[in-house]
Amino acid sequence: MVFEEAQISAWIASLWLPFLRVTGAMMAAPLFGSSYVPIRSRIAVALFTALAVAPVIPQAPAVSALSLEAVVIAANEIVIGICIGFLVQLVFEAIVFAGQTISMGMGLGFAMMVDPQRGNSVPILSQFFLLITLLIFLALDGHLAFLELVAGSFAIWPVGVAMVSVDTLGLVIEWSGEIFGGAIRVALPAVIALLVVQIGVGVISRAAPTLNLFAVGFPIAILVGYLVLYQMMPLFIPALDSLLAPAFETTRVLLEGGSNG
Repeated sequence: MVFEEAQISAWIASLWLPFLRVTGAMMAAPLFGSSYVPIRSRIAVALFTALAVAPVIPQAPAVSALSLEAVVIAANEIVIGICIGFLVQLVFEAIVFAGQTISMGMGLGFAMMVDPQRGNSVPILSQFFLLITLLIFLALDGHLAFLELVAGSFAIWPVGVAMVSVDTLGLVIEWSGEIFGGAIRVALPAVIALLVVQIGVGVISRAAPTLNLFAVGFPIAILVGYLVLYQMMPLFIPALDSLLAPAFETTRVLLEGGSNG
């Protein structure tokens, strides 16, 4: 079987380039980009998604398979996909950051656990928050909404129409600051409660200097921390929704801004 250059160029434009964008999004996205998800599974999901959207997306300009233009467009599609996945991944990073903040106040910052999604060590409370967030994400069909967002990105920013600009990357950086502000809002109730405990223990230590602060303050901080976490559990769903909705909206703004140059 012999393929002509025109056939190869059409194949690259219709399937290969969309596949690269979807793969880039999978690499940076929560759940899909986790190290415990087999690489073959990620490739299979990316391939099936590309095959599903290929017949309905705008036709990309045909380019020579071995030209510099094809390489540049391919790299651009990967960067677009990574930006899409990274914006959603920041929501989960914010949850991890909130867990770290609460862990330090409770005195559990030393209790570390290997995070299989990132391959590094995080406080065990952050890992607990992350697992809860992933389960809620799946229960809310967040993975399907993410795939829908990636598939819809081809209608907003067609393949090969425009390159990723500095403004596009600037929007990603700007969103990073806002999302960690959301992490502080998630952790704020526990932080305030633990701060009150620490202030109370400090006042007691002034009244009774011989009191062992570690023997008294540490158990109280852990107990209050667990009570606050128990009260916070029902609020996880609205808190996650308040972070995910702006993340998806920012992704659409990024795509619209990038497609317009």
